[in-house]
This record gives sequence, C-alpha cells and structure tokens, in this order.
Amino acid sequence: MARFIYRLQKVFELRERRKKEQEQRVIEAQKRVREAEMAIEEKKTEIRDIQKNMLASPHTLMAAHDSFLHHLNGQLELLQVSLEQAKAALSYERQLLIKAQADLEALIKHKEKAREEWLEEEKKLEMKRLDEVAGQRYFRAQFEKAEDEALEALLLEEASES
Repeated sequence: MARFIYRLQKVFELRERRKKEQEQRVIEAQKRVREAEMAIEEKKTEIRDIQKNMLASPHTLMAAHDSFLHHLNGQLELLQVSLEQAKAALSYERQLLIKAQADLEALIKHKEKAREEWLEEEKKLEMKRLDEVAGQRYFRAQFEKAEDEALEALLLEEASES
C-alpha cells in the first residue's frame, strides 16, 4: 500500500514552526512582565527603606531624603509605565499566538480530511483489484468447467461409439 503524502506538508511545517516561535515570543514577553514587576517591588522596598531611614536621620538631611524620595518615585512611575508596555506587548504576542494556533488547526483539519479521502481512494482501488481478481477466478472456473463438460461429452461420445 502506498504511503500518504500530504501535498501541503511544507506549509504545515512552516505553520508549526511559526507557532513554536510565537510560543517562545510569548514566554519572553511573560518574562519581561515578571522582570518589570520584580523591579517595581524592589523599588517600592527601596522607597520604604529610605522612608524608615528618614525618620531616624537628622533633620538637616531631610531635604536630601525628600529629593531622593522624589527621584525614586519618578523611577517607580517609569517602571510602572514599562510594566504597562510589557503587559501590552504580552497581550499582542498572545493574540498572535492564538492566530498562529488557529492557522495550524485549520491545516491539521485539512490534513486529516485529505488523509481520509486518500484512505477512501485506496480502499476503492483495493476493491477494484479484488473485484478484478474475483472476476478472473470466476471466468477461469467457468472456462475449466466448460472444458471439463466438453471433455466428458467427448468421452461419452467415444464410449458410446465403442
């Protein structure tokens, strides 16, 4: 029996590869979101530590602590903006992954349908071959039966003559 060959196999492999690449991009985007969240937590911890130290420090350093806290809050805002950008990028990459999965699923269904059609065609060809063999056997048996009958008739005719 011949082997099934999918005519769109190259396209199928390309879509599989695109899906895997997109999965990697989603993983990288998730990693960037986690890194941004960790950076925000570290900055918040640093701000809390400075605020605690500010209470125990002399009043002459209050202005310096205050300006440094203002600087840290600015950095925190920038980190929050970068977190929002990372989340937006993650959402976009997920949408692309969903599209890649849908494209691959459509091709998988097409491949399965093509395989089923191929199997049906193979079954039809096999049945045609079997019918042909059965027909040949039938005609050969009929031919042999006719030969046997002719031989018997000949033998009977010879026996009746003698």
